[in-house]
Amino acid sequence: MTERSCVVCREKKDKKELFRLAKITENSYKFDKKQIIQSRAVYLCKSQECIKRVSKNKKLNISMEDLLSMLNLLKKESKDYLKILSAMRASEHLTFGINLVIENVEHIHLMIIAEDISDKNDRRLITLAKTHNIPYIHYGEKTQLGDIFGKNEVNVIAVTNKKVAKGMLE
Repeated sequence: MTERSCVVCREKKDKKELFRLAKITENSYKFDKKQIIQSRAVYLCKSQECIKRVSKNKKLNISMEDLLSMLNLLKKESKDYLKILSAMRASEHLTFGINLVIENVEHIHLMIIAEDISDKNDRRLITLAKTHNIPYIHYGEKTQLGDIFGKNEVNVIAVTNKKVAKGMLE
């Protein structure tokens, strides 16, 4: 177990329980979601309070996009989308797989993209989502999403019902 201290509240926690902020320039930090950027870093609690406090910190300049990304991860972690999707698997409100998502894009209201998807496919799906104003989240691994449908791996699951998608996002 590797412990680090939160740069805001100074509480010690396991590294996995903290967000990593990699130092880019003297006063600029970037959210290192995958914890792979080769740079010195500070750590931040996975709490709205610490994110709010770090957003006001002048010494730790973090982009609004990175702050929102951390908040979205917090929100996502509070919901268990795998259970929700498993319960919905037999409904006609889900479609899965990159090709089916592309074919049915006009009927899609939410995309759940596997966190371990290839960068190429990730960019492809995000571009598609942004082009068609479809909200998307990264959640679970390809094998976890595949388990829902009895497949080895699934890269993306799409929700085709507007009310269901809205309920999952709230």
